[in-house]
Amino acid sequence: MNAFPEVYLKPFEEKRILRGHPWIYKSEIKLIPDNISDGDIVLVRSGSNKKIGIGYLNRKSEIIIRMLDIAKQNKKYYPPLNIKKFLEKKIITALEKRKKIKNTEAKRLIFSEADRLPGLIVDEYKNCIVVQINTLGIEKIKEDIFKILLDILKPEFIFEKSLSPLREKEGLKPFQGVIYPKDKDLNPFIIKENNILFKIDVITGTKTGFYIDQRENREKLKNYVSGKRVLDCFCYTGGFSCYSLKYGAKEVLGIDSSLPAIKIAEENMRINNFRNYKFICADVFEEIKNLEMAREKFDVIILDPPAFSKTNKEKKGALSGYKKLLLSSLKILNNAGVVFVFSCSNNIDYNDIMFCIKKSVKEIGCNIQIIEKMKQSSDHPIIKQIPETFYLRGLTFKKL
Repeated sequence: MNAFPEVYLKPFEEKRILRGHPWIYKSEIKLIPDNISDGDIVLVRSGSNKKIGIGYLNRKSEIIIRMLDIAKQNKKYYPPLNIKKFLEKKIITALEKRKKIKNTEAKRLIFSEADRLPGLIVDEYKNCIVVQINTLGIEKIKEDIFKILLDILKPEFIFEKSLSPLREKEGLKPFQGVIYPKDKDLNPFIIKENNILFKIDVITGTKTGFYIDQRENREKLKNYVSGKRVLDCFCYTGGFSCYSLKYGAKEVLGIDSSLPAIKIAEENMRINNFRNYKFICADVFEEIKNLEMAREKFDVIILDPPAFSKTNKEKKGALSGYKKLLLSSLKILNNAGVVFVFSCSNNIDYNDIMFCIKKSVKEIGCNIQIIEKMKQSSDHPIIKQIPETFYLRGLTFKKL
């Protein structure tokens, strides 16, 4: 039985937590006993001494406690008696949520705060489980997590890829390596998504090797690309490009600044026997200008840049970048052409994207029609009480 050390909040600071948000900030804390080590799981009490849940603590972080379990409002809270069984139940619940996702060998199984396991990302690629650990609290219990994943999923590999800059704020060093089996190397392998083959290089790839969160948005291309000329900007390993050709695009041009990503994109084309494609390793902003000067025109343009804004201080510059990108794209877009534009920055919402579109349209002197809003795939659930879980937004619009 666990007797958790106890931490006390200032009066009334529990209200946001009890509504479901799992972060507690330093300014909200009344008392932390000296005998609690960073990374320990603690029982959190309100200013009026009520138990409101358990979480793990780290004094090095501005988010000093991340909650693992929160009391239901107006209900007495009983902390778990066995942490391993508590974690196992949470992991099983997360896995059950993803069972209905079919036609893919790439899924996000655990999405941090959205699955009440803050700091933990778990992705599944066929028979390989890739784990990303971003916080000290999860680092301290990771051996239990690995064992649970191994027992339930029985994967061929478990690979830890914990390279996020968040680790530095938590006092952790970057780490990646094979967790199971210890004596094997993990080489690139092939997965299938909606009957398209993709090469996955977990070790050198961005994130855990693939943009799983765009799966449902890639499928939407089937309504727009048949017989069309497609420009895939920030194409990475060619996810949108492959879908475009699967759904009948006449021709695809992909641009990305990463040569290793371009090489994998070309390989993805070859293993699917696709034709009529070209990839360019270049800065997207500069290459779109070159396409404009060459009087190239496209029917569908996909704009899926990396996060332009990771903090509110960077937002103004990010919006300027989006406007520039949209303006250049509209100049090389045929009339009745369609643009897919995405933001993976949590602090840039649909209104911000729409603002940039309107500014660009006004400068070009054309009209547009908004067709559809897009968001991250369903294995990256959005929790209303945790706005930070909603990070990927997109708009599809037509040039009139």
